Amino acid sequence: MKLTETQLQQLAAQLRCPDGEVGLKVAEMMTATNANIINKTIASLKLNTTDSILEIGPGNAGHLKTVPAIAEGAKYLGIDISPTMIAEALKLNAGLANVSFLLTDGNSIPFGDRQFNKIFTANTIYFWQQPQEYANEIARVLQPGGCIAIAFIPKITMQHIPFAKFGFTLYDAETVGNLLSSAGFTITNTILDTEFVTSNSGEQIEREFVIITATRL
Repeated sequence: MKLTETQLQQLAAQLRCPDGEVGLKVAEMMTATNANIINKTIASLKLNTTDSILEIGPGNAGHLKTVPAIAEGAKYLGIDISPTMIAEALKLNAGLANVSFLLTDGNSIPFGDRQFNKIFTANTIYFWQQPQEYANEIARVLQPGGCIAIAFIPKITMQHIPFAKFGFTLYDAETVGNLLSSAGFTITNTILDTEFVTSNSGEQIEREFVIITATRL
Protein backbone atom coordinates (compact mmCIF):
# COMPACT_ATOMS: atom_id res chain seq x y z
CA MET A 1 0.00 0.00 0.00
CA LYS A 2 1.42 3.34 -1.03
CA LEU A 3 1.18 5.95 1.70
CA THR A 4 0.07 9.51 1.05
CA GLU A 5 2.39 12.43 1.78
CA THR A 6 0.40 13.17 4.94
CA GLN A 7 0.67 9.56 6.09
CA LEU A 8 4.41 9.55 5.40
CA GLN A 9 4.83 12.72 7.42
CA GLN A 10 2.84 11.23 10.30
CA LEU A 11 4.91 8.04 10.16
CA ALA A 12 8.15 10.05 10.23
CA ALA A 13 6.95 11.90 13.33
CA GLN A 14 6.10 8.62 15.06
CA LEU A 15 9.47 7.14 14.16
CA ARG A 16 11.18 10.13 15.74
CA CYS A 17 9.05 10.14 18.89
CA PRO A 18 6.43 7.37 19.17
CA ASP A 19 3.30 8.60 20.91
CA GLY A 20 0.05 7.01 22.08
CA GLU A 21 -1.53 3.85 20.70
CA VAL A 22 -0.16 4.50 17.22
CA GLY A 23 3.29 4.96 18.73
CA LEU A 24 3.07 1.60 20.47
CA LYS A 25 2.32 -0.11 17.16
CA VAL A 26 5.12 1.78 15.40
CA ALA A 27 7.49 0.70 18.18
CA GLU A 28 6.54 -2.95 17.69
CA MET A 29 7.23 -2.55 14.00
CA MET A 30 10.59 -0.89 14.68
CA THR A 31 11.59 -3.69 17.06
CA ALA A 32 11.01 -6.23 14.30
CA THR A 33 12.48 -4.15 11.48
CA ASN A 34 15.60 -3.19 13.42
CA ALA A 35 16.22 -6.49 15.19
CA ASN A 36 19.17 -7.50 13.03
CA ILE A 37 20.83 -4.08 13.25
CA ILE A 38 20.34 -3.88 17.02
CA ASN A 39 21.70 -7.39 17.57
CA LYS A 40 24.80 -6.70 15.49
CA THR A 41 25.33 -3.35 17.19
CA ILE A 42 25.20 -4.99 20.61
CA ALA A 43 27.47 -7.80 19.44
CA SER A 44 30.06 -5.26 18.28
CA LEU A 45 30.47 -4.03 21.87
CA LYS A 46 31.16 -7.49 23.37
CA LEU A 47 29.10 -6.76 26.47
CA ASN A 48 29.78 -8.51 29.74
CA THR A 49 28.14 -8.56 33.16
CA THR A 50 30.49 -5.95 34.66
CA ASP A 51 29.59 -3.29 32.08
CA SER A 52 27.70 -0.09 32.76
CA ILE A 53 25.67 0.37 29.57
CA LEU A 54 23.78 3.33 28.14
CA GLU A 55 21.43 2.96 25.18
CA ILE A 56 20.23 6.10 23.42
CA GLY A 57 16.72 5.74 22.02
CA PRO A 58 15.79 2.17 22.96
CA GLY A 59 12.15 2.54 21.93
CA ASN A 60 10.16 -0.14 23.76
CA ALA A 61 13.44 -1.97 24.56
CA GLY A 62 11.90 -5.27 23.57
CA HIS A 63 15.37 -6.49 22.64
CA LEU A 64 16.89 -6.43 26.12
CA LYS A 65 15.79 -9.85 27.34
CA THR A 66 17.68 -11.47 24.46
CA VAL A 67 21.00 -9.88 25.48
CA PRO A 68 22.83 -12.37 27.74
CA ALA A 69 24.99 -9.81 29.58
CA ILE A 70 21.96 -7.71 30.50
CA ALA A 71 19.83 -10.70 31.43
CA GLU A 72 22.69 -11.85 33.69
CA GLY A 73 23.09 -8.57 35.55
CA ALA A 74 25.01 -5.92 33.59
CA LYS A 75 23.83 -2.44 34.57
CA TYR A 76 21.75 -0.92 31.76
CA LEU A 77 20.10 2.47 31.38
CA GLY A 78 18.04 3.55 28.38
CA ILE A 79 17.23 7.18 27.60
CA ASP A 80 14.46 8.24 25.25
CA ILE A 81 12.56 11.39 24.27
CA SER A 82 9.19 9.57 24.16
CA PRO A 83 7.12 9.23 27.37
CA THR A 84 5.15 6.49 25.61
CA MET A 85 8.34 4.49 25.00
CA ILE A 86 9.64 4.97 28.53
CA ALA A 87 6.37 3.61 29.94
CA GLU A 88 6.33 0.67 27.53
CA ALA A 89 10.00 -0.17 28.10
CA LEU A 90 9.43 -0.22 31.86
CA LYS A 91 6.46 -2.52 31.36
CA LEU A 92 8.22 -4.94 29.01
CA ASN A 93 11.34 -5.16 31.16
CA ALA A 94 9.78 -5.16 34.62
CA GLY A 95 11.53 -8.41 35.50
CA LEU A 96 15.05 -7.01 35.03
CA ALA A 97 16.13 -5.36 38.30
CA ASN A 98 19.37 -4.03 36.77
CA VAL A 99 17.55 -2.16 33.97
CA SER A 100 16.20 1.40 34.15
CA PHE A 101 14.89 4.06 31.78
CA LEU A 102 14.87 7.85 31.83
CA LEU A 103 13.03 10.48 29.79
CA THR A 104 15.42 13.05 28.30
CA ASP A 105 15.22 16.05 25.97
CA GLY A 106 17.42 14.62 23.22
CA ASN A 107 19.93 17.46 23.55
CA SER A 108 21.80 16.57 26.72
CA ILE A 109 22.56 13.42 28.69
CA PRO A 110 21.67 14.11 32.36
CA PHE A 111 24.48 12.19 34.04
CA GLY A 112 27.85 13.05 35.49
CA ASP A 113 31.11 12.55 33.65
CA ARG A 114 32.42 9.05 32.96
CA GLN A 115 29.33 7.16 34.11
CA PHE A 116 29.33 4.41 31.46
CA ASN A 117 31.85 2.18 29.73
CA LYS A 118 29.62 1.02 26.85
CA ILE A 119 27.14 3.14 24.87
CA PHE A 120 25.11 2.19 21.81
CA THR A 121 22.36 3.55 19.64
CA ALA A 122 20.62 2.28 16.52
CA ASN A 123 18.72 4.43 14.04
CA THR A 124 18.53 7.54 16.21
CA ILE A 125 21.29 9.73 14.80
CA TYR A 126 18.95 11.14 12.13
CA PHE A 127 17.08 12.99 14.87
CA TRP A 128 19.97 14.55 16.80
CA GLN A 129 19.21 18.26 16.72
CA GLN A 130 22.79 19.33 17.40
CA PRO A 131 24.91 16.36 16.27
CA GLN A 132 28.35 17.56 17.31
CA GLU A 133 27.16 18.79 20.69
CA TYR A 134 25.41 15.47 21.31
CA ALA A 135 28.50 13.50 20.29
CA ASN A 136 30.41 15.61 22.80
CA GLU A 137 27.83 14.72 25.45
CA ILE A 138 28.31 11.04 24.69
CA ALA A 139 32.06 11.43 25.09
CA ARG A 140 31.55 13.24 28.39
CA VAL A 141 29.55 10.46 30.04
CA LEU A 142 31.76 7.68 28.66
CA GLN A 143 34.79 6.49 30.58
CA PRO A 144 38.24 6.82 28.94
CA GLY A 145 38.80 3.64 27.00
CA GLY A 146 35.04 3.07 26.85
CA CYS A 147 33.34 2.10 23.61
CA ILE A 148 30.44 3.40 21.58
CA ALA A 149 28.60 1.77 18.69
CA ILE A 150 26.38 3.82 16.37
CA ALA A 151 24.22 2.07 13.79
CA PHE A 152 22.35 3.82 11.00
CA ILE A 153 21.05 3.47 7.46
CA PRO A 154 23.42 5.44 5.19
CA LYS A 155 22.32 8.37 3.08
CA ILE A 156 22.68 6.41 -0.17
CA THR A 157 19.87 4.13 1.04
CA MET A 158 17.83 6.56 3.15
CA GLN A 159 17.41 9.06 0.32
CA HIS A 160 15.22 6.48 -1.47
CA ILE A 161 12.95 5.89 1.55
CA PRO A 162 9.85 8.10 1.15
CA PHE A 163 9.34 9.17 4.77
CA ALA A 164 13.00 10.15 5.24
CA LYS A 165 12.40 13.57 3.70
CA PHE A 166 10.35 14.54 6.76
CA GLY A 167 12.67 15.53 9.59
CA PHE A 168 15.52 13.08 9.00
CA THR A 169 19.13 14.22 8.72
CA LEU A 170 20.97 11.75 6.51
CA TYR A 171 24.53 10.58 7.08
CA ASP A 172 27.30 8.61 5.49
CA ALA A 173 30.02 6.73 7.37
CA GLU A 174 32.59 9.48 6.85
CA THR A 175 30.37 12.17 8.36
CA VAL A 176 29.56 10.09 11.44
CA GLY A 177 33.22 9.18 11.80
CA ASN A 178 34.13 12.86 11.73
CA LEU A 179 31.54 13.65 14.40
CA LEU A 180 33.05 11.04 16.68
CA SER A 181 36.65 12.02 15.93
CA SER A 182 35.84 15.66 16.73
CA ALA A 183 34.38 14.53 20.07
CA GLY A 184 37.60 12.74 21.03
CA PHE A 185 36.95 9.21 19.80
CA THR A 186 39.18 6.88 17.85
CA ILE A 187 37.29 4.85 15.25
CA THR A 188 38.00 1.16 15.76
CA ASN A 189 35.75 -0.47 13.17
CA THR A 190 33.22 0.33 10.45
CA ILE A 191 30.85 -2.39 9.30
CA LEU A 192 28.85 -2.03 6.09
CA ASP A 193 26.25 -4.75 5.62
CA THR A 194 23.02 -5.43 3.73
CA GLU A 195 19.72 -6.94 4.84
CA PHE A 196 16.21 -7.57 3.54
CA VAL A 197 13.44 -6.16 5.72
CA THR A 198 9.84 -5.05 5.66
CA SER A 199 10.16 -1.29 5.76
CA ASN A 200 8.31 1.02 8.18
CA SER A 201 5.96 1.87 5.32
CA GLY A 202 5.20 -1.85 4.74
CA GLU A 203 7.33 -2.56 1.67
CA GLN A 204 9.88 -5.37 1.32
CA ILE A 205 13.21 -3.70 0.69
CA GLU A 206 16.92 -4.35 0.60
CA ARG A 207 18.83 -1.85 2.69
CA GLU A 208 22.39 -1.18 3.66
CA PHE A 209 23.35 -0.35 7.21
CA VAL A 210 26.47 0.91 8.89
CA ILE A 211 27.80 0.20 12.38
CA ILE A 212 30.64 2.40 13.56
CA THR A 213 32.46 1.50 16.76
CA ALA A 214 34.83 3.89 18.47
CA THR A 215 36.85 4.22 21.67
CA ARG A 216 37.00 7.31 23.85
CA LEU A 217 40.52 8.66 24.25
